[in-house]
Amino acid sequence: HLTGDIHAVSAANNLLAAQMDARIFHELTQKDGPLYDRLVPRVKGVRKFSAIQLRRLKRLGIDKTDPDLLTEDERVKFARLNIDTSKIMWNRVVDLNDRYLRKITIGQSPTEKGFTRETQFDISVASEIMAILALGKDVDDIKERLAKMVVALDKNGGQVTADDLGVTGALLVLLRDAFEPTLMQTLEGTPVLVHTGP
Repeated sequence: HLTGDIHAVSAANNLLAAQMDARIFHELTQKDGPLYDRLVPRVKGVRKFSAIQLRRLKRLGIDKTDPDLLTEDERVKFARLNIDTSKIMWNRVVDLNDRYLRKITIGQSPTEKGFTRETQFDISVASEIMAILALGKDVDDIKERLAKMVVALDKNGGQVTADDLGVTGALLVLLRDAFEPTLMQTLEGTPVLVHTGP
């Protein structure tokens, strides 16, 4: 794996893709109330929004911090991303050029209840996460850029971001070992810093 940066990018990229597909599945198979309850569960009888959920509420123009004070319409607006599966821009990645993965169908298992869709694999170094890792100034800048990645459009044409899916922190954790360049040595014995991919 050489520096491990490409592996970290692949893991983060594919986590985001998996989370998006899981969210689509849960929105298709659950009613509004149970979906909201899963996103904001009661812990010892109390509901509490996480920081990432508060950011989503702010983007939606909902100025409330108590989960129990949201109206039914606000709960639906918060809980449902309503991703248009024909407008998904985020693909899984693999670190090799495999032409048979350029167009695939996912969701064929009986447990997916017939919710299939066409998608594709890209090569890992083409991931937007690789570009963010290479160009980010510091951890805060990388986190902000990861949060703003647009992964799909909703059924009204609005952008769905990584932050909307609630995975920004997890992406950051997977990438933490790739933040710093790796000190290596050339064949001539010269020290060289290697960071990210092509």
